[in-house]
Amino acid sequence: MKISHTQHLGICLIGFILLSTNLSARTWTTVEGSQSEGELLSVQDNQVTLRIDGREYLFPVTRFSEADRAYLLNWQKEERCMVCLKTVQGDQMKAGSEIYHPSCFTCLVCERPFMDRQAIRRDEWGGMVHNEHFRQAHSCGSCGRLISPKTIRPEQIFPDKRVSCLPCLKEAVSDVTQLQAVSRRVRLGLSELGLPTPTGALSMKMVSQDTLNREIERAHGRGSLRGLTLTTFRTITGGPNAGTTFSHEVWVLSGLPVAECVSVLAHEFGHVWLNENYIDASPPAVEGFCNLLSMHALQKDTSKLADVLRKNLQMSDDYVYGRGFREMSKRLEKLGWSGLLNDLSTRRVPLTQRRR
Repeated sequence: MKISHTQHLGICLIGFILLSTNLSARTWTTVEGSQSEGELLSVQDNQVTLRIDGREYLFPVTRFSEADRAYLLNWQKEERCMVCLKTVQGDQMKAGSEIYHPSCFTCLVCERPFMDRQAIRRDEWGGMVHNEHFRQAHSCGSCGRLISPKTIRPEQIFPDKRVSCLPCLKEAVSDVTQLQAVSRRVRLGLSELGLPTPTGALSMKMVSQDTLNREIERAHGRGSLRGLTLTTFRTITGGPNAGTTFSHEVWVLSGLPVAECVSVLAHEFGHVWLNENYIDASPPAVEGFCNLLSMHALQKDTSKLADVLRKNLQMSDDYVYGRGFREMSKRLEKLGWSGLLNDLSTRRVPLTQRRR
C-alpha cells in the first residue's frame, strides 16, 4: 500500500523592508569579537539586516559591539531613501512616514513614478509596482520577490514555468548530491527533538512541478506541492519473517533555495515518522505537525529568506496547513516536543484496523 502526503507553502506579500544597490561593505564585529564584511540594508525594530556574500541575514542589534551599535544609531538618524538607502537631500517623495528619491519611487514594470493616491503592490524586498501592473511582473516562487519583465533572465524561468529571483537561484538545490547534504543537516535538527532515523529504507529524488502535480492529482490530493512522501508498507503474517517493513520515497521540487529545501525536507520527514508509527490523525493535525518541524528547522537559519518562510507558515490562511499549524503550535507550547510526540503516538492505528 502506498500513502501520499503533500506540502503547501504559500508565498504572501506582507509589507516590505528595504532594497539596496551599490552599497559599500563594512566590517562588523560581534560582542564575542568575531568579524565579517557586510552591507547594511536596514535597522528596524531592533533588528539589523545585512547582506553578506549576496545573501541577506537578520541579526538583533544586541549582537554587535558597542562601536557598531553607535554606528547603527547614527545611521538611523539620517533621512534615507527606502529604496537605495542613500541620504535624501533636496527633492523627495513621501509615502506615509517613508521617503524616497523621485528617481527611486518608480514601478518595476512601467518604470514611471508613483503618483498621489495610486494603489501600489509591494513585496518583502522593496520591490514596488502599480496595482494594475502586478500581473505583468514576475514573482519568485520561493521568496515572493517581484521581478521586472524587462530584466528577468532566461535561466530564471524553469521548464515548468516557475520563476526564481537571482538570489534564490544562486542557492538552488538542483541535484541529489546537494539534496543529501541538506538532508543530513535536517536529520541532525530532528534528532534533537527526539525523532529517530527511519527504520525503513529512504530514497530521495528531485522532480519538476509538473511531476508533483500529476502525482497529487492521481492521489486526489490538494495544494501547490513542494514535496511529497510515498511510503510503501509490506506486512508478512506468520513464519519467521513476520512483521511490517517500510520503504519511503521523498520527492522534492528541484531548484528550491537551501532554506526552502530545508523546510520541505523537515516537513516530509515528519510524514515518514507518522507513517512508520501508524499515526491516524486529521489532515490539519498531520500537516500542522509537519509544519512545526519545518518551523523548527527554519529557526536555525538567520537569513531573510528563512524569516519570510517562517511568516508564511504563521500567516497561512489554508484550512489544513495554516489552521493545522496554529492548532499544533498551541499543543506544542503546552506539551513540549517530548509530550507532543508521546501524544501523537497514542493515535497508533495499524492499517488493517483502519476504516476503508
